[in-house]
Amino acid sequence: MLFNSTVYLIFLPLVAVLYYLLPLWWRRVMLLGASYAFYMVWSVPFSSLLVFSTVIDYTAARVIDGSDSPLRRRLGLITSLVANLGVLAVFKYADFFSNSAYSLTGARPWPELDLILPLGISFYTFQTMSYTIDVYRGHLSARKSLIDVALYVSFFPQLVAGPIIRADTLIPQLREEIDENWQLIRAGIALIVWGMCKKVFIADTMAPIVNEAYGNASATSGMGLLSATYAFAIQIYCDFSGYTDIAIGSALVLGIRLPANFREPYLSCSIREFWRRWHISLSTWLRDYLYIPLGGSKRGPTHTQINLMITMLLGGLWHGAGWNWVVWGGLQGTFMIVERIIGLSETPPRALIAKLVRWFITFHLVCLSWVFFRATDIGHAWEVLTRIATNAPGEAFGVWEPIALVLVLVFVELGRVRKRFVYLLQHHAFISLCIAIAAFILFVLMFRGASSPEFIYFQF
Repeated sequence: MLFNSTVYLIFLPLVAVLYYLLPLWWRRVMLLGASYAFYMVWSVPFSSLLVFSTVIDYTAARVIDGSDSPLRRRLGLITSLVANLGVLAVFKYADFFSNSAYSLTGARPWPELDLILPLGISFYTFQTMSYTIDVYRGHLSARKSLIDVALYVSFFPQLVAGPIIRADTLIPQLREEIDENWQLIRAGIALIVWGMCKKVFIADTMAPIVNEAYGNASATSGMGLLSATYAFAIQIYCDFSGYTDIAIGSALVLGIRLPANFREPYLSCSIREFWRRWHISLSTWLRDYLYIPLGGSKRGPTHTQINLMITMLLGGLWHGAGWNWVVWGGLQGTFMIVERIIGLSETPPRALIAKLVRWFITFHLVCLSWVFFRATDIGHAWEVLTRIATNAPGEAFGVWEPIALVLVLVFVELGRVRKRFVYLLQHHAFISLCIAIAAFILFVLMFRGASSPEFIYFQF
């Protein structure tokens, strides 16, 4: 089920009404059923993968927590990791590795599977793995209730594209007897409206410019491709952060608080700072479950740089099964390593001019890496970058609109307009009611009779 659909605009209020009417146990059962229904609208068969991940990690965590034998505990953890990563590898990476082997050797280790990528598999796989790993580390106890784990894995607001939530953050809230808090509900409505507007009026407006330019790069001018790259920077941010706003807002309507996933990332003055502000739940997951276990920064500069590069390369591969995403991750790692070497990541700028220069450089390094993220492959990315660098002649699509929107977006972020909007609706019931009704009517009219574009991160 898409957030940006009439069905969801009816689904969420219905779930919320039932949620507050039912006693705790039935509320949890209803929420679990609603979460599976939310996913099943996309695919009933692939819902079995959710069940599989849930049962595997529930069982593995119980084995780990209930045993004093180090061997049994390790076997429980290994079973969870192999099962989860194995499913992810088959559906997401099998053809990538087979095609890569064919390109190098002329032979395939296995035939192409050409499987459909299950919706949200990368997100819920990392989420379920974090639960088992945290139980193994002794950070939390295994849950005896299968409903606890099932609801944690499938909770519909953040199921498909995050944020990736830790079990100790979400499960206690799902077990709590929550009464309706109208300030939280109004804040949730504000975030839903804000996120929906970012998706529909900004991200989807930028999409045709990006698709036209990148889809016909050889005939598009260098300035047109540069403008389209700015447009993609806006599109992916407003698309993904818009989804996150709707997810966090939907959870708030149910009285459940999800952690922030974005904190004005395009105001960053270094790549390291960017990753502390962008897709925070993935950044912290990679830090806690990959970078630190590799040794983090405890074994000297060389090992730190190696660990950082491995983390970012795998982070790039998490996003997509293609060498362009590996290069994207490698660029992020390279930028952060260079910042560490010259000391920029540890010394935030103080003077205004220094902040502006650092911001300008950081933003354009991010945009440079977005070319590999958006391109279909490395060759396509190289063509785009070459035409931009040489200011190649050709057609131009919406050259100035993306540049103007970048500036508007910066001022909106600097002015904390989102926070002010949420505060306004949260503390003024009548204004909140008027905006909610107006937004409902507007979006129903916009979604009626047309399929809304999916969110970009659904492909991951």
